[in-house]
Amino acid sequence: MPDGVYFWTCYLLLGLFACGLVARAQSEAADTRAVLIPVLSVAPYVLIVFWLLSDLSFVTRHGGLALLLGGAYLVVLSVRTLYAAFGSFRARAAIVAVIMVLLGPWVLANMNLDTRLWLVDDTQEASDADDAAMEAEPLLYDQPSRIEAAVERVTPSQRGTPAAFFVGFAGDGDQSIFKREAVFARSVFADHLGSADRSVELINDVEDRDSFPLATVSGLSDTLKRLTQRMDLEQDVLVLMLTSHGSREGLEVANGNLPLLQLGPTELRQALDEAGIKWRVIVVSACYSGVFIEALKSDTSLIATASDAEHTSFGCADDRDLTYFGEAFLKDAMPTTPSLEAAFKKAASLIQEREAAEHLVHSNPQLYEGNAIRQKLAVLENEALRKHQNTVIVQR
Repeated sequence: MPDGVYFWTCYLLLGLFACGLVARAQSEAADTRAVLIPVLSVAPYVLIVFWLLSDLSFVTRHGGLALLLGGAYLVVLSVRTLYAAFGSFRARAAIVAVIMVLLGPWVLANMNLDTRLWLVDDTQEASDADDAAMEAEPLLYDQPSRIEAAVERVTPSQRGTPAAFFVGFAGDGDQSIFKREAVFARSVFADHLGSADRSVELINDVEDRDSFPLATVSGLSDTLKRLTQRMDLEQDVLVLMLTSHGSREGLEVANGNLPLLQLGPTELRQALDEAGIKWRVIVVSACYSGVFIEALKSDTSLIATASDAEHTSFGCADDRDLTYFGEAFLKDAMPTTPSLEAAFKKAASLIQEREAAEHLVHSNPQLYEGNAIRQKLAVLENEALRKHQNTVIVQR
């Protein structure tokens, strides 16, 4: 885009003009180059610092305050630049410099200069978008029937006998570790709570979009609503295992070029509430997964997360079978402990030791457990343990 060069020169001319005005405000004999040298020296560092700071959560959450602090910093910096340029300076030059700093963003925004030098061919981009849409539409259209078929295979609840129902959700389809973790969690919870024949998996996998219903926000909501037709909502417990990459906004949902919404705490709470599911065990294996706790906590909920709301978790490389949290909680702790609460405490201790040994910033796994769900799980866990012991006796 040749015009991009022209717009870049506009920036340069505006900068020269501003330095010229400041020098003239200093005195008629002041040299503009004296201002240009310190300005050009400091500009790259200031731009890099501002660029890095723009990714901080404080800046994204408090944009107005961040803009005010940034403007104040530039005002102080402009005065320091004048001192470096002239040794001593007049108040008039400082006022002109401050006005330039304050008006600069507004002026540049209204000029709407497009400084892009390289553009993608619009024709090819449109063609790729059309191909993706043609591929995505029939696949997404087919999801309700796939979910219906998966839920129909679930064994209905029996009145008077509390049961656990499991839903696995592997959000990121670009890495197979999340699929492995969701599938492994299904077998572990089947042993711990007896949910083997009451399980549904929603899996994103760019290599396999046929074996399971896709993990999408709408698909999860549809699955929960359909699953309640097989549940006794007053007595049965839902176990929801979410595994993917995460951010401070929630859980990443991605499957190649499919246009998918992300799963945030509010969306998950809404899906559970609309389905009418009362008893909830929610396990979130993802970075920043602690953001889900505040929105989901209740007396009838247990929420276990791989990290708090401010830190990452570890071990999501594709050459691993499970993440650090999945390995500690699902593989090392749950098979050897009588309750989910005890399993989480053991897993958190194992993770802390591992992170310390590898000199990693601690992820700080979080657990919230309401009193009512603690009593409900004790009944389910004792019953699952009794059935397991009976099975072992029969086999012997």
